[in-house]
Amino acid sequence: MDDQRWYALRAFRNKTQPLMRDAQEACHRVYYANCLSTIFFIHCSLEWLTEFKKSHLSDFMIYGDASGKPAPIRDREMESFIMVTSVSYDQDIEVLEPKPQYAVGEQVRVTDGIYKGATGIVKRIKKDRKLLVAINGVAVVAISHIPMQYLEKV
Repeated sequence: MDDQRWYALRAFRNKTQPLMRDAQEACHRVYYANCLSTIFFIHCSLEWLTEFKKSHLSDFMIYGDASGKPAPIRDREMESFIMVTSVSYDQDIEVLEPKPQYAVGEQVRVTDGIYKGATGIVKRIKKDRKLLVAINGVAVVAISHIPMQYLEKV
């Protein structure tokens, strides 16, 4: 099924777990990051997602593009996001609201350590250098304490 893509959804009224369960029962891959309490991600076809929305009208919203259509998330973007949000919480992870000022900057790849392979943008936030990994228009995760020698320009 190569027409399957990742999509971001925001659940309403404590429906996150039941919605994820329904998607998993339909044999779709689901990802949930504990740091984003009402947001989860489904790997599915647009056709399936449209039908799923019809059967759960007011339970969730789908993150869309400027025209309001569901916005698919690139696989590489999702892989980096899963990688950095799957690490245990003893690491310094901060969730930021997605804002345009985070869309510019030096794009880098982490070459070593627990985040090896993740790509993102380096920014200074509150006098600290952080790696920002984003799902465009959904969430931005800021990670601290990555040694400069572990970064390479993309």
